[in-house]
Formats: sequence, structure tokens, C-alpha cells
Amino acid sequence: MMTKTIKISKDTHYILSEFASKNDTFDDVITFLINYYINHEEFTDKQAKSYNDEIDNFENGNLDNVTKLTLDDLEKRILKLEAEIRK
Repeated sequence: MMTKTIKISKDTHYILSEFASKNDTFDDVITFLINYYINHEEFTDKQAKSYNDEIDNFENGNLDNVTKLTLDDLEKRILKLEAEIRK
């Protein structure tokens, strides 16, 4: 395996050390953190762009994609999301 040296601060070194077990290398820790980020990213770039476009539309007064919700509808959606989070 080819290696590359990188510079990190003492604080970053300490934090990475806290993530590592005795048998982990810094490469193991960094790879784990990268994979965790990729797999737990809240939105894809495409989703984020779509959401930002809708926010821009709303802020500019374009309400074509806006629907009216009652408090009951909102509560049902919240309960559904909470149930999905608990899975």
C-alpha cells in the first residue's frame, strides 16, 4: 500500500487518537469517519439543490408548490417521522 504524509494539528491528532482502538491506525479511523459521513449524510447534493431551489421560490413569492397543512396533518407527519427514527 502506498502511503502519504499529512500534517494535522496536535488537537486533531488527540481527537483521532480518541476514536481509535489499540489496533486501529489513523488511516482506519479516518476511513471509518469518511464512510460514516457518506452513509449518514442528511441529503444528497441533488436533494439539497432541490430543497434550496424550493426555498428560493418561496422567498421570492412563488407559492406554486406550497400546500396548506392543518395542525392535525402536521402532528400526524411528526408522529410518522418519530416512528421511523425509532426503527
